[in-house]
Amino acid sequence: MSAPPLRLAVLLTHPVQYFKPVFQALASSDGVELMVFFGCDHGLIPSHDPDFGVAFAWDSSPSQGFPHQFLSHAPLAALSSARKGLPLAIKACRQIRAWGADAVLIFAYSPLFITASSLLLAARGQQLLLRAESTDRAYRRPAWKSWLRDQLLRRYYQIFSCVFPIGSDSNDHFRRLGVQAGRRQPVRYAVDVEYFQRQLEHWTPQRNQLRGDMQIPATAEVLLSVGKITPAKGLLLLAEALALLPPERQKQLWLVVVGDGPLREALAAAVEAVLPGRSRFVGFQNQSQLGRFYAVADTLVFPSVQGETWGLVVNEALQFGLRVLASDHPGCGRDLLGKAPHQLFPSGDAQALAQVLEPPWTRASSGPIPNQVLPRPEQLAQAVVRSLGVNP
Repeated sequence: MSAPPLRLAVLLTHPVQYFKPVFQALASSDGVELMVFFGCDHGLIPSHDPDFGVAFAWDSSPSQGFPHQFLSHAPLAALSSARKGLPLAIKACRQIRAWGADAVLIFAYSPLFITASSLLLAARGQQLLLRAESTDRAYRRPAWKSWLRDQLLRRYYQIFSCVFPIGSDSNDHFRRLGVQAGRRQPVRYAVDVEYFQRQLEHWTPQRNQLRGDMQIPATAEVLLSVGKITPAKGLLLLAEALALLPPERQKQLWLVVVGDGPLREALAAAVEAVLPGRSRFVGFQNQSQLGRFYAVADTLVFPSVQGETWGLVVNEALQFGLRVLASDHPGCGRDLLGKAPHQLFPSGDAQALAQVLEPPWTRASSGPIPNQVLPRPEQLAQAVVRSLGVNP
């Protein structure tokens, strides 16, 4: 008689499109019965995003293809407040235990809803696993805050039987705070490779037509930015760097900016002064439309200066064969960007960014970039199942 399947609960704040294939892979794993518990349904119905500055819902159905429950329909911000977050944590603990979970995979260690849920489950003797983006380089903190954070996290991490760091920076963080090698299984952050492969096959043959629709010459060298237009993303640094280039080099460049945010108008004005008529600000684009802009571009520029534990747009750009110029701040740099033609430059250094922008580079003139084995979401699912003693 075969043993009953191990019951694995997953707890996270809300549906995230990048995690969908992970949960689908877990749901299809032999020997595992899955239930995903979402704190709220943010992202499924249109709601306002304070960074993008627009209301939207993801069009990639991030909660389909695996069993799940919603613990509330509260706004995402409510999960950070004691008034809403703590009662919701109690509810999460009760429902997970009522479902009969043998183990719980928890994503992140914040906001308060997640922290409190983890502590309550640990107090009841629940086996816990952790997938978190934690690193030591994402934010600069005063010495006393760093010390206090270390003391709290060192103790908090002890409640987890296994931790899955998202990359080298993250693995260094957990090692430094006392998570032994036997409890760490690094699995690099991944996008839905199959989803973007379908986009690549659909949009890439239309490259010249897409450029024509945007009134960009077929032979132009096109830079691309994808993400929120906020101070943390460092995009005004890109405008500074473009201004440092020789005029003849500036005339060769076009810029496409995908995204929105509070600095959009300032960035558009700064870029227009340097690349008059050669920038396209297309606003927020949902996931199903991103491929058209990766197909149009030659180089992704990613000058983030704060809070970038990884940078999943880099995974997407690499899958489309773009060159990537990134600051040395994002966590993905160590793991994905070590070889030419990709280049890293010191975070916040406009002159250094200008130097890597100065040599002309297009996909058409430089030939294909050597294929790179990119992280895949099912690798996390396989690591989780192995950590539970189940053969994936």
